[in-house]
This record gives sequence, structure tokens and C-alpha cells, in this order.
Amino acid sequence: MRSWLFIVAFTFAGFANAQVSRAKMPSLNEDPNILKVFLLNPEMRFERGDSQELVDRKPLNFALALQMRKFSVLTEYARFEENTGNTTSSIDRTHTDLVVWGRYHFFNGTNPNRSVDSTLYAGIGAGLYEEEIVTTLMGSSRTDKSNPKFMSGVSVGGEVALNVNKDFGFVGGLEGRALFASDFDPNPVWSAVLRLGFQLAL
Repeated sequence: MRSWLFIVAFTFAGFANAQVSRAKMPSLNEDPNILKVFLLNPEMRFERGDSQELVDRKPLNFALALQMRKFSVLTEYARFEENTGNTTSSIDRTHTDLVVWGRYHFFNGTNPNRSVDSTLYAGIGAGLYEEEIVTTLMGSSRTDKSNPKFMSGVSVGGEVALNVNKDFGFVGGLEGRALFASDFDPNPVWSAVLRLGFQLAL
């Protein structure tokens, strides 16, 4: 009887150890979190001009993203200037905004040797913007600056990464979005951005 108890206990102990080993194995293969730094981001953002035509404002754009498998968070800063008038009378407008995007990556793909990764995503964003207007007339100027105002947006896009090694790679992406705010004209403002930068595995 004792020998049977010993055999049963030994079998259960071995089975438990095997279960623990199997439970730990997937963590070795989990994808790391990825930090993406987008330094060069040509953007087309279309606003309505004084003569009611759509004008591409071409904002300066910088973005930083953290991807955690199916989800990522991207923080984006954008700034552009609009200048009208002449040396005697002019209006200079400066727009800046800061938006945080939450993105769901509904497709993630990689080639067999993991040298190329690709992803498709959809996102929603929310943030603040402000505008400064400098009016110049006959040598005197006046500056008006708005309080921060709320803006939001929706986006769809894709990214491709070329991995130099398992920790570093170059990444590029193309994204289209609609930006909403109470005094945007039109509302929404349509925008497209090409993002280029690098990524680091954390």
C-alpha cells in the first residue's frame, strides 16, 4: 500500500512540475513592449481659407508611441503658422495642439525571421489646442492668445518596421484622421500624416 502511495505522490509531483514548466514557457516568447519615436512627420491638414477654399496648413508634427501588443498609446504635438497681409497691415496666427491617441491594432504581422513587422490600427484621440494671433497695423501690434480648448479625433492607419536587431529598428507609418473642435472650419478638419522614425524594444 505504501509503495502505491509513493508512486501516486511521485506521479502527481512530476505532473505538477510539468504544468509549472509549461505555464512559464509562453512568457519567454511574449512580444516586448515597443517604444516608437517619430521625428519626421510630414502632415497635410486642410482648413478653410479666407476665400472659402481648403488650404493645407502643413503642421510641424512630432509623436511618441508605446505599443503593448494589441494596444498602443501615442502622444502627438503639432504646430503651424498662418500669415496674411503685408508689411503695413498683417495678421499672424500660430496654432499648437497636443493630442493623446489610444489605438487598437487589429492586425499584427511579421515575416519568419522577424526582420519586418507590420500593423494596422484604428484609434481615437483627445487633447487641447490653443491659438495666438498677432495683429500688426502701421507699426503697432497686438497679441491675443486663446485659452486651451478641447479637441478630439478618430484615425486609421498602418505601420511597417524594419528591424536591425531584436531591440532596434526603423519604422514608418501612414495615417488618415478626422479632427473635431467647436471652432474648426470645416468640422471635422481632415488630415493625413506620414510618420518616420525608429523603435526600441523595452
